[in-house]
Amino acid sequence: MSGATGGPPVEYEPRLLEEAVLLAVSGLDEEREFRAHRDRLYEIDDPDEQERRFRTFHAVWFERLGLERPICRALLEEPLIVAETRACIVALAVSKKAEGADLFVAPSEVNGRTVGIRLRPERFTDSERLLQFLRRELLHIADMLDPRFRYSRDLPGLENDAAYARLIRERYRVLWDTCVDGRLVRRGLARAEIRGTRLAEFAHAFPMLGERTDEIFTRFFEAPSPTHAELVAFASTPSRSAGLGPHPGERCPLCRLPTHVFEPEPDRLPLELRDRIRDDFPEWEPNDGLCRHCADLYRSRLAEIIR
Repeated sequence: MSGATGGPPVEYEPRLLEEAVLLAVSGLDEEREFRAHRDRLYEIDDPDEQERRFRTFHAVWFERLGLERPICRALLEEPLIVAETRACIVALAVSKKAEGADLFVAPSEVNGRTVGIRLRPERFTDSERLLQFLRRELLHIADMLDPRFRYSRDLPGLENDAAYARLIRERYRVLWDTCVDGRLVRRGLARAEIRGTRLAEFAHAFPMLGERTDEIFTRFFEAPSPTHAELVAFASTPSRSAGLGPHPGERCPLCRLPTHVFEPEPDRLPLELRDRIRDDFPEWEPNDGLCRHCADLYRSRLAEIIR
């Protein structure tokens, strides 16, 4: 099945087409015609021919009912997807949690990037809600294709701590969703009311921001072109990224262990001690903070040198 003119070709999983059509045609004036034609297909004796005819029948009714329109429209609204992908495959999602879009890359092909979308059949019973859902999902895909965003599936420093990895990935998701919805609102492709929903989610993910929550949320919601690196940095150290200093329970930037006891005034540590920290961690700044254990360790090392 083809997509809209100018967009990537769209292929649909036959089972999704069948279930979507069965739900969408229910109660319509055309349902009697649909049922009569479908029932006659059961009279075909050859199983392979019967299956082929069912697939064709459901595909024809899928287009006749206009069920493909939200997908084609959402794809065409993202020029990067039109220019940088060769196809879109729409498959059945077994649950709401499984719904979404992703980008698949075949390294051996010149243009091997394919958009994959998973949807539940009931999504097709409300074209406006489906369009809103697809717009959010496909703007994430556009970011992944944008060389300025510099997307990477890997988040650094999470290899050995599954619980911490889940925390950072959830914060990252909230930040990215905030940026996506902000851009959709400014483009007139999402309702302004979504800001309140995203703000509540942002406040839950970043309680350490306190009274600065709205200010910092607005920074991301109104960001014209966020980058993957900026989102990762804020998700990993939100308090320090916001200029608030380390928050109890965050990880020390040196030893990477969670701590509730940070050095109270790292900017007042002796200059030589701060220089020795930078010898080991060149990007460290006093505002990044460090745990009391690491500070004491560097103090003892400096004391041994002095003696």
